[in-house]
Amino acid sequence: MKQESTRNAAYMVDCEDYVHVIKFNPFNSGGACSLIAYGGNNYVVAGTHRFQEEDAEVEGMLYETLRTFCHGISVDAIARSPETRLDALPPQIRFCTAASDRKLRLFTSDLQDKNEYKTFDGHSDYINDLVFSPKEGQEVASE
Repeated sequence: MKQESTRNAAYMVDCEDYVHVIKFNPFNSGGACSLIAYGGNNYVVAGTHRFQEEDAEVEGMLYETLRTFCHGISVDAIARSPETRLDALPPQIRFCTAASDRKLRLFTSDLQDKNEYKTFDGHSDYINDLVFSPKEGQEVASE
C-alpha cells in the first residue's frame, strides 16, 4: 500500500498580541512574495510571505513584516485593495478595515514616509466583511 506524504499546514509567525483576523492576498501585487495582513486588538500588520511549495529555496515559510499600523480598536475585518503594488515606485499598500465601532478605516502607505488613514462613519450595525471592487479598487463594499 502506498503511503501518502504528510505536509505541515500550520506555520507560525511571532505576534505581540492577539490576532483576530487574517487576510491573504487575492490579487497579484507585483512582487515575488504574496501579501498577508492580520489584525489584532489595536493594530494591523501588513507583510509578505512565501511558502516552500512556491519556492524550493524557502524552508517552510518565509515571512517579513512590511508595516505595522495603529488601529486603536480590535480589527474585525480586512480587505486589501487591488491598487496595492510592491513593484511600483514608490510601492503602495492600501487596505480597509472594519471594527465593532461600526466604522471603516482606509489605510494607505508607501512603506516610507506616507502613512495615511481615513475613517468613514455611517453604518448602523456591525460590519462582518469587506471587499474592494476587483479592477480599480476605488470602491469598497461592506456587509
